[in-house]
Amino acid sequence: MPIPAPSRRALLLCLHNHQPVGNFDSVLERAARDAYLPFLQTLADFPSIKVTIHFSGFLLRWLAERSPDTFSLLKLLSDRGQAEVMGGGMYEPILALLPERDRLGQIEAFAAEVERFFGKASGGIWLAERVWEPDLPATLEAAGVKYVPLDDYHFVRAGCSPRELDGVYLTEYNGASVRVFPGSERLRYMIPFWDVGETLREIERLTSRAVPYPAAIFADDGEKFGVWPGTHRSVYGEGWLRRFFGGVAERADWLTPMTFGEYVSVAPTRGTVYLPTCSYAEMGEWALPPRSAARFGDLLHELRAGKMAELKPFLQGGYFRNFLRKYDESNQLHKRMLWVSERVAAAQRVRPVRGRAACDFLYRAQSNDVYWHGVFGGLYLNHLREAAYSNLLRAEAASDAVLHGEKERWTEAARGDIDRDGGEELLLKTSGLTLLAHAHDGGAVTEISLPRRAVALGHVLTRREEGYHEGFRRAAGSFDGSTSIHDAMVLKDPSVLSALGVDPWQRASFREAYYGDGDLPEAILSGAAAPRCFTAGREASVTVVRRGSRLVAEFAVPLEGEGIRLHLVKTLVLHGGGERFEARFLLENRGMETASGGLCSEWNLNLLSGNGPDRYYEGMGEARALSSSGVAKRVRGFRVVDAWRNVAAAAALDRECIVLREPIETASLSEAGAEKIHQGVCLRILFPVRLEPGNHERYSILWSFKSVE
Repeated sequence: MPIPAPSRRALLLCLHNHQPVGNFDSVLERAARDAYLPFLQTLADFPSIKVTIHFSGFLLRWLAERSPDTFSLLKLLSDRGQAEVMGGGMYEPILALLPERDRLGQIEAFAAEVERFFGKASGGIWLAERVWEPDLPATLEAAGVKYVPLDDYHFVRAGCSPRELDGVYLTEYNGASVRVFPGSERLRYMIPFWDVGETLREIERLTSRAVPYPAAIFADDGEKFGVWPGTHRSVYGEGWLRRFFGGVAERADWLTPMTFGEYVSVAPTRGTVYLPTCSYAEMGEWALPPRSAARFGDLLHELRAGKMAELKPFLQGGYFRNFLRKYDESNQLHKRMLWVSERVAAAQRVRPVRGRAACDFLYRAQSNDVYWHGVFGGLYLNHLREAAYSNLLRAEAASDAVLHGEKERWTEAARGDIDRDGGEELLLKTSGLTLLAHAHDGGAVTEISLPRRAVALGHVLTRREEGYHEGFRRAAGSFDGSTSIHDAMVLKDPSVLSALGVDPWQRASFREAYYGDGDLPEAILSGAAAPRCFTAGREASVTVVRRGSRLVAEFAVPLEGEGIRLHLVKTLVLHGGGERFEARFLLENRGMETASGGLCSEWNLNLLSGNGPDRYYEGMGEARALSSSGVAKRVRGFRVVDAWRNVAAAAALDRECIVLREPIETASLSEAGAEKIHQGVCLRILFPVRLEPGNHERYSILWSFKSVE
């Protein structure tokens, strides 16, 4: 279709549609039905309206396979030049967090997909969460990217006047350049919530400068056109979108809708700009610690109310990498991803075909949603974390098979600061089992994974304070479609308030504590009884021995408190090829008094659901539901069953013990409001202790993982 003749003013509409890898089919089906398809149908009725549109790779493939009406209409609009389909990272990663080879690989993989589906290439990409770092132009130019939409906040923070943000700019990094568009934050908040007339007047104001092709630029989520609460009714049922498109069409004498590609082919740049490390303003709030996040959120509200506007260029919240500090789970997943990326690259050098298969799994694991948390569930959604780990394990298993010559009975032990937190970790691996242990945290294990099954059991999210939790307690406000989702605060379930606890340390397994003789199991379970001493946060001395197909990691850590001087040597024993390991404990009384009480070994496992009929306990007496809390006595063994993933974790104890169980639930914010999410189960195995001074005792747990019988 020919490029429109020059006009005094341009309207650039860009929609970004995304669903994370691992999201439920029902969620994608609803989004296609309520947002993607009706938007395209409405657009098709207004041939003069043009859009630039992005569907992330996972979603685009799903639409092609599962929503043919949506996909065929998208292709029709692309064929007739009404929609420019924009590229991006294949699975919507945060490019800045990836090694350069994966940045290029993700962009090139999606470019090939767009070419395959639509027969033409796009010159631009959608940058996930608009997370910008100054070195990105080098990557983008190398990948053939010509332009990227960002937020006007990036430009304001670079010192640009808001009145100048009506066109495209050029930025560069050591000579590598790319064009960047400043998407209007004000239009993001107006469309599709404000009155259509007011919105059109704002577009007129934004395009009022006497410069070539003054443009009003809108770039935001497509899900706000039907998925966000209340918007399907307002956008389609009440006709907001149809009135808006009609209003734009009626102004054709002075306003021309254009795609980004059309605009950059005719409009000169507004000049060169150097953008700071930045994202949209709200991200700066979410990336901060709770109290700072709440205060920064208040400042953003004041700015939007017209207060202190002159200070906006100088306000900076957190930036995306802060999430790696804010959430240990995010950092550990990220560093494991970097580790696996190196393995995949090594496998590609040995056997390129097998390495390419591993690459796609790696790229899926880089989908951004599970690395952060804001107004959407993100990291808190355990099925998305499971998808990331599952794909990471598939990539790692495929690479390990190449690097170990397709053998089964091998072991590996990597030792060092694997998660880059300043402490020492051990990554213990066989073809059937992966454990990540932290020597600086008393040997605690945060990853228990089964690579052959692509199942991760260890990622139980820690309960922590969030900046919006006080709002939960007040249960203030609701989202009715008349304002931004960023202001939503509605309790979907009052029981959310019961999940507002804060854990004293990261949720992990192989974490021990010592309780006194008078501490009742029920008091330990409720938290009324505090441990006399514990391994959490204690530095352990480490010994690793590999002999044949046997791998042994030993952690020695003192257990000391008032009147208590114990010494614990805890050992993990793995065998090449097997899906089992042994946890051994040697407890020695180095004090002057008899030690009488209980050694408690804590294990946190994620079975994804607490109430499903296919997830349950065996060997805990009458208890079956994973959502139950309680005390089981005289236990010699038990199973935690996940029939949905076809795996059961069985624990065989060397003596009768007391086992305490409780579900771990978190309270978090999502686009629909506040919700309680089951994150896993906490199992505490209480070994009886009675040690005279100078004596020691051995205990053990054999963990094995099998298919459900």
